[in-house]
Amino acid sequence: MVKDNLEKRLFARRSNKGRSYFTGLVITVAVLISCTAKAELILNGSTVYSDLGRDQFVAALYTETVHNNPQVIETLDSEKRMEVRILNNYSKRRWINLWMQSISINNSRENFSDSAEELIALMQAAKSAPQKGDILEYLFSPQSGTSMRFNGTELISDLSGEVFGLLLRTWIGAIPPSTSFKEELLGNQRNQQARDLLENLTPDKQRIALAASWIVAEPVEQEAFKQKAKPIAAPVAVPTTAPKPIQTAALNKEPVKKLLPVSILEDKTAPPEKLSVSEDAASVQVAANENSISDQSISEITDNQAAEEPEEEIDFNVIEALAQRDYTPLVVQKIYQNISYPSRAVSKNQQGTVRVAIKIARSGELQSALTTQESKHSSLNRAALKAVEKAAPFPTLPEEITADSFELSIPITFRLQ
Repeated sequence: MVKDNLEKRLFARRSNKGRSYFTGLVITVAVLISCTAKAELILNGSTVYSDLGRDQFVAALYTETVHNNPQVIETLDSEKRMEVRILNNYSKRRWINLWMQSISINNSRENFSDSAEELIALMQAAKSAPQKGDILEYLFSPQSGTSMRFNGTELISDLSGEVFGLLLRTWIGAIPPSTSFKEELLGNQRNQQARDLLENLTPDKQRIALAASWIVAEPVEQEAFKQKAKPIAAPVAVPTTAPKPIQTAALNKEPVKKLLPVSILEDKTAPPEKLSVSEDAASVQVAANENSISDQSISEITDNQAAEEPEEEIDFNVIEALAQRDYTPLVVQKIYQNISYPSRAVSKNQQGTVRVAIKIARSGELQSALTTQESKHSSLNRAALKAVEKAAPFPTLPEEITADSFELSIPITFRLQ
């Protein structure tokens, strides 16, 4: 009898162990399935970047879960992807400048300098300038850091997580290309045109093959950079505290409507939703009166620019990148300090964004200015150009910047609250 009871108890224990093992196995499988499901990124938001009278590219942000708070997205320690689908041809120099200038005013000098070498390697990974139909992807993974794909081919990987942070803040940071650009990426506004283009725009087969050939042709160069690159560090958390802005001239107006003049920081970031610096553009001589150019003329300039500029290797080093990063905010700050919101525009509740492309000589003299994107209101367009003219001359170019002149494009947003 005792023996029978003992056997029963042993059998029960074995059965419980078997059930525990089976239950643990089921839980493990469920966890793995859950992790796999989380890795499937979903569209957080999409938008279209326009300049020079044309749509230039589609921008899309993918995350594991949808968020409309930029600080939350920036600090997420989970997979993220920035996708760019090119709508208009770029030169390599124009494409790199588009990113570098915007990175300069959306990130602190410390963050920039820490990742400058890797950032330049990322920018120069593609051997061809982006052309219409190309798809560029910048990816972040907590395990492997930052990587980049060009038409489906991974060109560079194992970069620090902060490199992705530098790029991401140009889109949803303090000073994005425009307010709507940021809001649409955050999902607060819907851009159906961008979503349609994401579904229908695909790269040319020859361009896909070209990107794949870069990896086959230069495996030694890729391996050399990986050995040279710094070890992957944990993603750097983006500070959520508001930065200290540079003071601009106050606009004395009715207290009923608070005017928001644009401003920029010396070393940190600028107050949200004001202004950003984006890309180089063709420019014309500054006129004393209203300076603008028709969409047709702008298109012709862009076409000629793309046709005349062959593929080129950009000799862009860390020292010059840091010099440009330090010089860009000095120029933008001077322009910000000379912006005046037209009183008639205030009384009529007129708002809008004006993008001005400028060219500065080594001496700091303003050589040219051009409105490459105008608001619906001529008074705001004139005010943006007038601010540039009043801000000149600018600081002389530092020796580290080797070009004969310095060009940048500044979107200025006029907004009432």
